[in-house]
Amino acid sequence: MNTSTFSDRISSYNAAVSPVERRLLDWLARNRETALHASAAEIASAAGTSDATVIRTARKLGYAGLAELRRALAEDLRRDLTLADRMTRELSQSGAAPGLETSTQALRAALDVIEALEDAVVSEIVTSIVAARRIHVFGIGPSGFIAGYFAVQLQRLGFDARALSRTGLQFADDLVGIESEDTVIALAYDRPYPEVRALFDRATRLNLSTFLITSNGPRMPDPRARLVLRVPRGRTDGFGLHAGTLALLEGLLVALSAAEPDRTKAALEDLNAARETLSGAGMGL
Repeated sequence: MNTSTFSDRISSYNAAVSPVERRLLDWLARNRETALHASAAEIASAAGTSDATVIRTARKLGYAGLAELRRALAEDLRRDLTLADRMTRELSQSGAAPGLETSTQALRAALDVIEALEDAVVSEIVTSIVAARRIHVFGIGPSGFIAGYFAVQLQRLGFDARALSRTGLQFADDLVGIESEDTVIALAYDRPYPEVRALFDRATRLNLSTFLITSNGPRMPDPRARLVLRVPRGRTDGFGLHAGTLALLEGLLVALSAAEPDRTKAALEDLNAARETLSGAGMGL
């Protein structure tokens, strides 16, 4: 008996996917509440496909039909708490003091995982970044700000890096900038958003080095990353915290500096020279 969730199944459903089926899966992932009460014809109309495609895709996912697919969607919705629900659960935990104690406990758990990373894993990431033509750091929502921070810090160390944080059709402009000999670092959690799948579609097609930084929850946003790093983000049903992810990324920056001291020193000296041009020598930069 297949006990995997709907999100699990569509995240691993990569073989022989037609554009029409992909469009349907994207619609289902974004409109699970609507699909619970919609007929095959209504789903097909909303997703721009046929009711026969709806039934065929449901069966390809391993469901007996639309009714079983709806039950899986309902289970997913029960499992996926809203941000408000997660905060409510966080605050209602018995014995947990709201505030700094909760976040520091989550950070300690994340640091334990980071410290336990094997040297070979860190070396693989560093080697890939050093050799890359360009590094693409993906993140949407709050993760987009962290992706932007990491990309800027990489640039300061002399690496060609950019953040990918747009969504929808605008993300297509980001995708076409990913080329062979690049490296992709993705910050993604839980649901297999269309942008995540599109990112790994392109990276897989170009045979790129890909690294996924995700949570230690039960679901995988995409299974195709060459290396997956699971960083705890607090309780599974609690509010997602990013301090552990940030600690991991900053550790990688230090490792990169140690691996490429001449390159990083030259880049930082160039940055200081540019600062002095802007502010004058009196600032002591």
